[in-house]
Amino acid sequence: MRETIRKLALITRMTVRTDPWRSLSALLEPISGGLQMLLGLWLKMIVDGAMSGNTSRIYFGAIAAALSLYLYWTGTLLGNGARIALSERVGFAFDHEIARLTAEIPSIEHLERAEYVDQLQILRQNRGALGGSLNSLLNALNVFVNSITVIIALAAIDPRLLLLLCGALPAVIGSRLRLRWNKQGEDESAAAGRLTRHLSGLTVDPVAGMELRVFRLRDEIRRRLQQSVREWRAPVIRATAKGASMKIAEDAGFGLVLSGVLGWLLVGAANGAVTAGTIVLAVVISRQLQGVVVGSVYQLTHLADTLRSAGRMLWLIDHATEAQASYAGTVEPPTRLRHGIHLENVSFSYSGADRPSLSDVTLDLPAGSVVALVGENGAGKTTLITLLAGLYRPTSGRILIDGTDLADLDIEGWRERSSAAFQDYSKFEFSAQHAVGVGHLPARDDEPAVRRALTDASADDVHAALPDGLATQLGPTWEGGVDLSGGQWQKLALGRAMMRRDPLLLVFDEPTSALDAPTEHALFERYTAAARAATDRGAITLLVTHRFSTVRSADLIVVLEDGRVTEVGPHGDLVRTGRTYADLYEIQAQGYR
Repeated sequence: MRETIRKLALITRMTVRTDPWRSLSALLEPISGGLQMLLGLWLKMIVDGAMSGNTSRIYFGAIAAALSLYLYWTGTLLGNGARIALSERVGFAFDHEIARLTAEIPSIEHLERAEYVDQLQILRQNRGALGGSLNSLLNALNVFVNSITVIIALAAIDPRLLLLLCGALPAVIGSRLRLRWNKQGEDESAAAGRLTRHLSGLTVDPVAGMELRVFRLRDEIRRRLQQSVREWRAPVIRATAKGASMKIAEDAGFGLVLSGVLGWLLVGAANGAVTAGTIVLAVVISRQLQGVVVGSVYQLTHLADTLRSAGRMLWLIDHATEAQASYAGTVEPPTRLRHGIHLENVSFSYSGADRPSLSDVTLDLPAGSVVALVGENGAGKTTLITLLAGLYRPTSGRILIDGTDLADLDIEGWRERSSAAFQDYSKFEFSAQHAVGVGHLPARDDEPAVRRALTDASADDVHAALPDGLATQLGPTWEGGVDLSGGQWQKLALGRAMMRRDPLLLVFDEPTSALDAPTEHALFERYTAAARAATDRGAITLLVTHRFSTVRSADLIVVLEDGRVTEVGPHGDLVRTGRTYADLYEIQAQGYR
């Protein structure tokens, strides 16, 4: 019950916040709906007045009926208009809230959790339920008011008419079963729905399109897509089919009860115990009751769908709140590093992984140093730098920034003191100015700052190749847009990393994988020189690369194997030890001889 109240409160709060006046006007619809239910009572008064010759009853019933209809149509018109106008706005408000909740979580761990992305998939799949949440709520309220009005009318006219409510019992049972089947269908289809979206995306992705054609994968992808669509829709179709079968049984049960009650009243009318007006009212009320019962089940089912989506939304809110609580640090990060960064028994495991990516790592990164991380694929290099950037929290252990736990620092402030160029970089299809400038938003429109960052990233050749200079639209799918080579895109990503002039932590995670070895070496030589020039603020530069010749000039080389630090020291010391680093360096060196 408490969760249901939370869901209703979420819908109501979002609706009122979106448009308070329309929210109030929308209530006219369920209020006016109750007046329509009284129409049968006024018809009974007119018929009984006509049969007894009581003209005042006839006039009163006619005036009351006309007034009820007028208020019903007026209230419905105004309330319906407000409800329809609100529905689209409320839908946009929920879409905005979903995007906000996802984007404002400080870490990226949730984006790699199957449970989280499944919930997002179902929310996207059923976005109409949240968009129409006000409709569902008001329609359910309308049905509730109508039901109460009809029950009061039945009890006041002839208690035997209350037996018609027994016909609603199968519908109540059936609605609960349909809810269970629908939820089960949604849960079972979520993973297949995500796969369908992925495969559909491949069919319109120009990069994937090359491989689809070269490897003749079009039929294979089509087959997989057809299979995933079947697996995606099959649980929903099964739930719908079972629900339809249950609906037939519900209608049959109501019909039997209705026939029995009307037959009983007709027998009473033949004996003179029941008036003609009562028979007329029974027919009208029974039709209204059937509509109310069917409408109640229909609207309650829709409301339940809405509440189920609201429940998923609450799960999203709770998850975001919990995630943000782990980033609740308020300590202002230092403006310069005096001692450096210390990792103390740090371990980390990805969600669902059967083994940790980092195990009990203890490591000192001295202030003002250039540190190279080396190791085979899967050794834990990228995991380590994402922990340092605060994109994940350690499963255990601490990361200390000049003695202060990173968890206690204001995470946004720490990221303002950091910058990075990642191997998996983004291709921002903005103008070239903004594709680089977003690396430091306050300087996004500062053309000299962007030019300087491109120069620092050795990307002047990319700038020179752009037909409209920094005003060039990137991305061939946009009007006047141009595409770039992999190396050019990567140099723009390096330019973004260079936009911040005074970071305390500068990370290069395989940032030159699309460049040749001499270019990479020249770039890292420049970055190393720039890093050493920043020793006055104790900045730490981290280099991650598989090209060992590039890291010789680093102050400190850290070797990772299977998530553990196995060697630490400068190049000369590690070569003399003759261990893993020396072997790997020699293997690569032989390739250049």
